[in-house]
Amino acid sequence: MVSRNTNWLNGRWVWIALTSAVIAPFVLPSTSFALLLPYQQKSDEAKSDSNQNQGKDANEKPAANPDSNRPGVLVKIPLPVDAKTASRIKRSLKRIVEKAPQVVQPSQRQVVVLEFDTAGGKTGRGSELEACQSLARYLASPDMNRVETIAFIPTDPREPQSSSELNGHAVLIAISASQIAMANNASIGKAGIDESNVDGLVRAVYQGIASQRLTMPVPIVMSMLDKTAGLYRVRTDIGPVFATSVELEELEASGKAIETKTLASQDELAILDSQQLLDFRLIRNRVQTKAELARKLDLAPNALFADAANQEQWRAIEVDLPPYVDDRTTEWIIRSLSSQFARKDSPNLVLFKLEGNDGDIDACLNLSRYLADLDSDSVQTVGYMVESTKGPAALVALCCDQLVMTPESRLGGDWENADEAKRLSEEDLVDIKPMVKALARDKQKDWSLMMAMIDPNSEVIRFRNMTSGQVRLLSLEEQQALDRPDDWAALGDLGLSEGLKAPLAEQLYVARTVVEDFEQVKSFYQLDSYPTTLRPSATDRWVERVAMFLSSPPVSMFLLFMGMFFFSSEMSAPGLGVPGFMATVCFILFFWSQYLGGNAHWLEIILFLAGIVFVAMEIFVLPGFGIFGIGGLLMIVVSLVLASQDFIIPRTSAELARLPLSLLPVVGAGLGFFTAIFALRKLLPNSPYLKNMLLSPRNNQDETGLQSDHDPEAIVDWSYLLGSTGETITRLFPAGKARISGKVYDVITDGRMVDKGQKVEVIEAVGNRVVVVPSE
Repeated sequence: MVSRNTNWLNGRWVWIALTSAVIAPFVLPSTSFALLLPYQQKSDEAKSDSNQNQGKDANEKPAANPDSNRPGVLVKIPLPVDAKTASRIKRSLKRIVEKAPQVVQPSQRQVVVLEFDTAGGKTGRGSELEACQSLARYLASPDMNRVETIAFIPTDPREPQSSSELNGHAVLIAISASQIAMANNASIGKAGIDESNVDGLVRAVYQGIASQRLTMPVPIVMSMLDKTAGLYRVRTDIGPVFATSVELEELEASGKAIETKTLASQDELAILDSQQLLDFRLIRNRVQTKAELARKLDLAPNALFADAANQEQWRAIEVDLPPYVDDRTTEWIIRSLSSQFARKDSPNLVLFKLEGNDGDIDACLNLSRYLADLDSDSVQTVGYMVESTKGPAALVALCCDQLVMTPESRLGGDWENADEAKRLSEEDLVDIKPMVKALARDKQKDWSLMMAMIDPNSEVIRFRNMTSGQVRLLSLEEQQALDRPDDWAALGDLGLSEGLKAPLAEQLYVARTVVEDFEQVKSFYQLDSYPTTLRPSATDRWVERVAMFLSSPPVSMFLLFMGMFFFSSEMSAPGLGVPGFMATVCFILFFWSQYLGGNAHWLEIILFLAGIVFVAMEIFVLPGFGIFGIGGLLMIVVSLVLASQDFIIPRTSAELARLPLSLLPVVGAGLGFFTAIFALRKLLPNSPYLKNMLLSPRNNQDETGLQSDHDPEAIVDWSYLLGSTGETITRLFPAGKARISGKVYDVITDGRMVDKGQKVEVIEAVGNRVVVVPSE
């Protein structure tokens, strides 16, 4: 009988055997002489800075740097890799190679960054060997010589201390690239984690790719695949080398091993982090973000934010921003986009059309934060500037993944015509700066230009890196915060008083491209048709007008006035009658209008409902000290204040100025409550039509006394309890409940507080009033 491991008719083994025959010529026999050759990384091409820009006019446009104009694209590799994923990536790579420009110098080749999706704890474990080998072979084929491939293993840029690991057969794809770039806390290894027994054919596959690409030394690759191989770094008389356990024995036997350091023992799979690989000169770029990687590769900062694999299946929608972006506009856009993204065929390209927009700073920050939180790998956002955009609305444009401008459009500026009342004070700018920095960090951009959109006194300077020639737009504060600030030379103030013009924005990589009309936008993103425009329907506009009317301070104050008036009326005569229904309607209209305005959310609604429940419990269930009553009233007040504003604690002068308007609904609710008390006690008994809603008070002592058995109130007579003893079943504070003679009664003390479970004695019993004191 032929075992499964030696059954050459098995599909997997036949396929691997044929593949091995193809890559066999690339496999070099291992000799002792080859082991003595230290692995050397390809040296970087030296780039000199002749300081040719010194002495030029600071306002002159920076001269084009050929080394800074390399085209670059991003291809996301989902993990684990299966046959479908490998096929889709290969199609994308073929399309990229076909469109790649032909250049003479290798340093000017188009860069293709293969970013492994190691987010959320994904590692590559479970990747299919056949799929990974197919993609690796294509990356190592002559067809890919027109581009330079970079395998990038990232970590979460928002969590500086987060780590990631690329393992499984996905490692085969990484070592088939021209280079490997890694995040600070990233690791690569454990390629054989899915293999219980590594046979000779699998070894041949890895050894063939490693020998052909020379991205990673063969001993390191084999130790990542086979845990019995081991990995050692051996110092010899001609330099350090990497060796497996078998190769180490040969070096020691020949006396060539001077010093040995164990990197992985023979019972574990090798895994190396980015710092080790950098120290061994096996990787060139150890970065934290894609923007940093783009700068080190001399690419545009936004070149690595659009997944080229998605461009063959764009599902685009367009959002037209109104001339002035306010809270309601922002809330509608966020709700509409969220509903679009929840669909099965959700859009992956959102075009924001900007035509001379301005906006409220809080609303624009809210929309910018929403854009910054979107996963750029799943959905791309593009700002399409038809006309100049200024003020806070320019933050929205800069928080898009890419910016497309028309020739006459400008970004920011126009401070002379700006409304003085809308300018932010120095205190406001100090409070807003951390928010802008957080937006820039999450979008992996420089924050100085963003800050200049809302601060006319903010200075933005062109800096050039004296080593790479890269140009960045920074303030002195941001430049000094860089890792090596002395490497950056100032070229002059950018001068944004009139805004950043489109041609210069394109040259400085702020804008992705400049187009004449939307047809060129379609052509640039290869859209087959015009995207669907996301705009409010007639019903949406009608609802918006109604909500805007109801949420205005006077109307919202009136709604809460009437709501508390009817609520108090219902509490005085409970039974879920007309007052209770009207109170419910008023509260629903108030919170609905505030919700559409972006002020009220589930927190405010839950606080209000919980406050109402606690107040009702205090009145009907747990009469006593009033912790539920006081706590419920505080929850109601807090919910009404929060529902009337889009901030929790005022941090800016503008928010502080809006605080009195936020307190108007609370004032209205209080007036409604006290008006209801006054009306129920004073006015209704004298009204000829409404007096029947209340019981008339008795007029003489005979009717109110307990002498007559015909009087309904005379039926309650607990005088027989006088002198009886019992035990409290609730805390008397000073009222509560006590069990006396086997029955539970509502009792009250003479002013003292009595704990639960204490013995008490009845000292007074008149009608239904039972007074007790602690029993001696």
